[in-house]
Amino acid sequence: MQGKIKLLKALGDETRIKIVQCLMDGERCACTLVPAVGKAQPTVSQHLRVLEEAGVLESRREGVNIWYRIRSPEAIRILEILEIPKIEIPTSLEDP
Repeated sequence: MQGKIKLLKALGDETRIKIVQCLMDGERCACTLVPAVGKAQPTVSQHLRVLEEAGVLESRREGVNIWYRIRSPEAIRILEILEIPKIEIPTSLEDP
């Protein structure tokens, strides 16, 4: 029960929803999420940490970049139930 509450709390923020929307197409570098979400890098990093601690996301480091992907199929289902679409990241912001 605690894990489900943590999941719902993590998804209870507009910025975190946008991050998950950006990742619905697959793994992305954190550097592409910052401009896509439209928030400052430290703010996005804090939200990524909350999502990772809640089990929504998982990350891996590749050189200086950190790559994130959705870990929780429940998070995707919640967004689908709420009819929240994925966010397409423009190719100009694609992975470096």
